[in-house]
Amino acid sequence: MFIAHLPAGYLTARQVARRLGVSATPDLILAGMAGGIFPDIDLLYAILIDHWSVHHHRYWTHLPLVWLAISAAAVLLFRTSDAARQPLTVFLLAVWGHLLLDSIAGDIWWLWPWLDSPFSLVVIPAIHSPWWLNFLLHWTFALELGFALVAVWLAWKPRHVRSGKLAQRSMPRA
Repeated sequence: MFIAHLPAGYLTARQVARRLGVSATPDLILAGMAGGIFPDIDLLYAILIDHWSVHHHRYWTHLPLVWLAISAAAVLLFRTSDAARQPLTVFLLAVWGHLLLDSIAGDIWWLWPWLDSPFSLVVIPAIHSPWWLNFLLHWTFALELGFALVAVWLAWKPRHVRSGKLAQRSMPRA
């Protein structure tokens, strides 16, 4: 996924806030967007230090077992603090969303270390050059655009439409 992680993190924050009955505050939105892209921080290491000798999805930031341990530790450490728990929950859910999105057209080692085999729902054939055209011209990119469009629409639609007040105003009173 090229562009879906940031909007998916935004959508995760909005959905969690809605489910909790709280407003999607800037810190929740930031936590969701940060979690949505955080696993790709390993790209810096892959480019600057490792020089792509290993696929970046093999680093710890893309290993579900690592995030399972981090999530379990977060549940144990932040049981009582709502102020810390909500942004952390949003961050971690967005990270899990990142891994799920990467599983659509990218390799994720879901069963590592027990099984050293990646999982991907779709294999994108390498038929175009440069390599990134293969992803942009594949149908999965339409899914990514969908995430981006929904996030932009939710962020920019008028507040009265968001709250449902427009529908209430247009209904005749009895």
